Amino acid sequence: MNALHPSEGIRLSKRVADILKCSRSEAEQVIVGGWVKVNEVVVDEPAHRITDENIDIHSTAQRGKVPLLTIILHKTAGQSCLPKGHTHIWTSLTPEMRSKQDRSGISLTPRLQKILQCAAALEDAATGLVVLSEDSSMLRKLQDDRTPLEHEMLAEVQGLVSSDQLHDMCPMGLKTSISSETPHKTGLRMAFKGYQPGYAVGVIEKTGLRLIGLKRVRMGRVLMAPLAPGQWRALMPYERF
Repeated sequence: MNALHPSEGIRLSKRVADILKCSRSEAEQVIVGGWVKVNEVVVDEPAHRITDENIDIHSTAQRGKVPLLTIILHKTAGQSCLPKGHTHIWTSLTPEMRSKQDRSGISLTPRLQKILQCAAALEDAATGLVVLSEDSSMLRKLQDDRTPLEHEMLAEVQGLVSSDQLHDMCPMGLKTSISSETPHKTGLRMAFKGYQPGYAVGVIEKTGLRLIGLKRVRMGRVLMAPLAPGQWRALMPYERF
């Protein structure tokens, strides 16, 4: 088929707005969200021009009202939570790394992927639960210092931990307990009210201990399990932090 001249056909957003009986801006959100197929192929460009192609709109997109996407990811060591990092978390958002637990039905298009912002970043060396969202209200909630979420972390430190060192790792807003112990390393379970990269290592190394591993396993009521390292899934509308 020959490519359409820019003046031929109509914009996909207009056709979708007509089908859903919604506003043009709502139609654009449906398209960018990956909910629209043109001749069985997902198209995420609202300005894409069409003539008589078959348009299929996912059943989730009713009257242009679609859920804003939030993703949880099992970050691996060395990945950056900054989009300009050399190896960043967005590189994991591939179809191959999508968890089989994902029941959302969304198509994560390149355009939508670029919109996602990281909330509550982790250190590059840390692993575990990371959240990316296009929902501004969700991002504000996860970053609100006035009502911080509880972040559950698993830390490993070199050697044994004394009772005094354990006491010193429990300042205001932080609970720490020993989860495993050998002569060579100790596992700690730490619960923070809010979290900023570098906070855990600061608390631990202030006691003279050396941090050798850090993983976030929970934010609020949302658990990372059962995501394998590098896997991701969309947060379902009924899930709440």
